[in-house]
Amino acid sequence: MYKSILVPYDKSEHAKHAMRHALDIAAASPDSSITVIYVAELPELEDPTFVVAAQMAGLGHANHDSVTMQKEFYNEAKKKIAADVQELLGDSDVPVTVTTASGRPQDAIASAAASGDYDLIVMGCRGLGALRGALGSVSFAVLRSVDIPVLAVK
Repeated sequence: MYKSILVPYDKSEHAKHAMRHALDIAAASPDSSITVIYVAELPELEDPTFVVAAQMAGLGHANHDSVTMQKEFYNEAKKKIAADVQELLGDSDVPVTVTTASGRPQDAIASAAASGDYDLIVMGCRGLGALRGALGSVSFAVLRSVDIPVLAVK
């Protein structure tokens, strides 16, 4: 039924539950695949906290070009998320791809959904109170921003 599933993933228990549901959905259709998207905020290299931490670590002032550092940051984040997701896969043969993005999570997720490559988003929600809280602010924003089905998993 759903061929291409997008799963926003932040290593939380809610995201892990969403991933398990996405695997169940994808397993029901032999041609289905999952893309896991991790939205990371790039550290501010000129932030005083970062500069002090670098100096305390004996690194001095970071002098790599920012593009190289961004690539390294996202490659490392991608490896960590892929390792975490691999534990959830078990013996599943569903194809899973991991990707990273930057910016506000709801914007990055909506942008990925707008690419037209996905026909379902399965995401965790936190459930903190009223409607927005019941869904979680990110899942609520994604639900309002996309034109494809969203399955919010608690």
